[in-house]
Amino acid sequence: MERVQVSKDTALTRDRILDAVSEQLELSGIAGLRLRDVAERLHVSVPSLYRFFADREAMIDAAYVREFSAQTLADLDEVRGAFDGASGAGDYANALRKVMVDLFADQARRSRWRKLAAIAATRHDPALLAQITSVQAEFNSRVAALYTLANDKGWLRVKVSPAALVCAMQGLAMAPLYAEISGDGIGSEALAQVVEAFHEAVTA
Repeated sequence: MERVQVSKDTALTRDRILDAVSEQLELSGIAGLRLRDVAERLHVSVPSLYRFFADREAMIDAAYVREFSAQTLADLDEVRGAFDGASGAGDYANALRKVMVDLFADQARRSRWRKLAAIAATRHDPALLAQITSVQAEFNSRVAALYTLANDKGWLRVKVSPAALVCAMQGLAMAPLYAEISGDGIGSEALAQVVEAFHEAVTA
């Protein structure tokens, strides 16, 4: 295998390192991630990475936290779009249903695996866990406010806690992961039917 030439790069930044770590994690997972591979992606030496991070674990944790934040904000944009484009209960139900079905796509499933990995990787680091908690709390608060609005407009069939509805929706979003590890052949079509039933139950 041809080796990548290492050269001094004065533009090395924390974000560029995290980009490289995320790319390498996608290829090799945590166990297979080597800092040499990360450095070669960036055309720098391994010691230069330590100007930004204390060690390999810190790089991995920070990459997962950034991924968690980015995916959560993307989820928020999707849910907000469902509300912004709705002029009635039918529009709202259809848009929100599409958001949930889109979560079963391959890219979305990979993103959710990374979110789950971020939670697991940072659970023993109070500072990083606090970052994830802050992002998740902001997401929950904003989406709960949207559900409150939908409730006020009469778009929900049942009077439920907006905060509880947010948690239920996120549970459905994780369903493809559980289906994948169960190994019993549950596909996206079957999961989409569950989403349909859920929305029929809660929307007017």
